[in-house]
Amino acid sequence: MAGRNRRRHRKRKSNIDFGKVFFFLVTCLVIVFAAVVILSKIISHKDRYFDEGLAFYQNAEYDKALDRFADALSEKQIFSQNKDKNTRLYMADIYMKTANYDKAVEEYDTILQQTSADKKNVGKMKEIAQALADFSDSNYAGALPVLEQYVKDYPELYLYIGTCYASMNDAEHMFENYEKYIDKYGYNSYLYAQYAAYYISIGEMDNAYGYINNGLASDNTFQKELRLQEISYYEKIQNYDKAYELAKELYELYPEYQDGVDEYNFLYTRVSLSLIHISEPTRH
Repeated sequence: MAGRNRRRHRKRKSNIDFGKVFFFLVTCLVIVFAAVVILSKIISHKDRYFDEGLAFYQNAEYDKALDRFADALSEKQIFSQNKDKNTRLYMADIYMKTANYDKAVEEYDTILQQTSADKKNVGKMKEIAQALADFSDSNYAGALPVLEQYVKDYPELYLYIGTCYASMNDAEHMFENYEKYIDKYGYNSYLYAQYAAYYISIGEMDNAYGYINNGLASDNTFQKELRLQEISYYEKIQNYDKAYELAKELYELYPEYQDGVDEYNFLYTRVSLSLIHISEPTRH
């Protein structure tokens, strides 16, 4: 009797296969996790906005690209850190291309702080952007060392280095760096304007006029600056009527260009005074 009771109270062996239970739970978690990720992508418009921004970027429609990239960053999505990093890299590049260097610095700084980007390369781009921001603020002495540090990797920086030396009245190094840029990329309206300004400053008016004409026939980027130098050329050779005619034309084409407005006002006053003087009756 006692033996039967002991057998009766003996624990029954469990029929639960814990390995299968664990596998089932893990499978459920994976399915739930995958569903959350997929749902995140379905709900979020991040990928679509990024693709649209990239298309605008490739077509050089930079304002539209920036708007779409900003929209992409505002969209929440799981595991989007790498996408956000690429988005900010494109935004920074747009700011570099459009000479909004302070904004580029901000984007590179955000990338360094928030993502696992290539710290060395992004850090280098941030330094270059800061140097170009200094250049834009006429802090040429501050910009020059960084520009010279990276010019072998980015030969387009020869253009900025040449201008830094021009601001320091170092014509030898100005020409040296400009020529290195020209050897690789050729002339542009900016270079024509820089050379024209230099030759006007030293009184070599024939050389200046040649660069002005070549610049006006090249790209449109620095047309108003070249037109202003053309006015300066005619002032230097004391052809004030021609200078005034060109100044009036410049004012009509670029009414927001303050240097052109100032030059027009100056020449208008000069020509008006000259006419008054000419029309005065002879006194006996």
